[in-house]
Amino acid sequence: MIKWIKNLKSKQNSFSEKKETRLEQMKKNPYKRVDSENMTDIEKMDQGFNGKTFTINGIEIDF
Repeated sequence: MIKWIKNLKSKQNSFSEKKETRLEQMKKNPYKRVDSENMTDIEKMDQGFNGKTFTINGIEIDF
């Protein structure tokens, strides 16, 4: 019974932790690359502009 309650509480906590979408991350800081945490500097330079743009308040942003 106690294990069941602990599992129920842990499931509720996992639902509250919502993963942000790429657009939400981009809106927080439009000048930072969304997936930059997982890339080295060389990978960032090699990938460069990928052709996907989004305009917010007249500022074109690639993501």
